[in-house]
Amino acid sequence: MTKEIIKFEHVAKKYSKNTIIPDLSFSIDEGEFITVLGSSGSGKTTTLKMINGLEKPTSGEVIVNNQNLKNCNIVEVHRHIGYVVQSIGLFPHMTIAQNIAVTPKLLGWSQEKIDQRAIDLLNLVGLNDEEYSNRYPAQLSGGQQQRVGVARALSTNPPIMLFDEPFSALDAITRQNLQKKLKRIHERLQDKTFFFVTHDINEALFLGNRVMVMNQGRIEQFATPSEVVNHPASSYGKELIGTVRENQALWEELK
Repeated sequence: MTKEIIKFEHVAKKYSKNTIIPDLSFSIDEGEFITVLGSSGSGKTTTLKMINGLEKPTSGEVIVNNQNLKNCNIVEVHRHIGYVVQSIGLFPHMTIAQNIAVTPKLLGWSQEKIDQRAIDLLNLVGLNDEEYSNRYPAQLSGGQQQRVGVARALSTNPPIMLFDEPFSALDAITRQNLQKKLKRIHERLQDKTFFFVTHDINEALFLGNRVMVMNQGRIEQFATPSEVVNHPASSYGKELIGTVRENQALWEELK
């Protein structure tokens, strides 16, 4: 039986007279990999930030893991949600193992448990613990640092992982490799719910088992990648798919 883990009920978000999200309702089940696709200003990052309480809705209800965020301790909510962003934000004066251990230390885990968790997570993201544990962030490539960012977000075994365009600053080859790695990680962690914001349609279609297409603060389609490609539900969706088909045509011309 599926378990609903994230639910928005008629959520609106306004800044002064500027309405970012007029009326948003959706639900996500435990274990899904949701990609959120939209251009700048579509409301996708605002939606992500409302899931972990970094932004509060102007009206409506946000329910995460059976908790209404209006009536709960947001600090406690943060401890059960992993968060990966483009800037990564590793502490430069700490080793890789120490970076991964930040939240477990705050929660009072034993050193033995912390050390084992760092080893397990480094190997999960494809970084040999013996080689990387005692390195510092400056000694890693951008792609390796982003892997450590994923490991750190997973450190306390949260049921929900949020990704805010984490790969957008990376080169195309590194980005594609990390997409494949992240997809494999999700397949191994079957109970984890991933919510991944991107403006890259190929990334959204490759990673998500469902794709949320957002435009001007509204969901225009929320469906499987196949449904989004073959039956776009709006003119905006058709335009997005059109860019993919144009790229395919260009590659055919260049052969």
